[in-house]
Amino acid sequence: MTGADLATVTHIEAVLTELRAVRSELAQVRAALPSTWLSLHDAAERLGVDPRTCVAMGERGDIVIRRAGRRVLVDAGSLRPIDRATVAAMAGGSRR
Repeated sequence: MTGADLATVTHIEAVLTELRAVRSELAQVRAALPSTWLSLHDAAERLGVDPRTCVAMGERGDIVIRRAGRRVLVDAGSLRPIDRATVAAMAGGSRR
């Protein structure tokens, strides 16, 4: 490994450490904030999927849903990307 390669690896490790700290802080902030509940239709629109897909995602635990009688509500906070693959896909899609 060359000196430049070692410097790059060191830099990447530092960035990953900082990213983990930010993710932890973000999780704490999300936990402290009150939930915002969306209608199933609005959540499906934000995700770009069919409302039935939202229900299936909730049943799998991918998003947080709550049933209120016949209504299905979706926690807006759970619509945010939660894993590296989702974050990478969204970041790749927003670049020009």
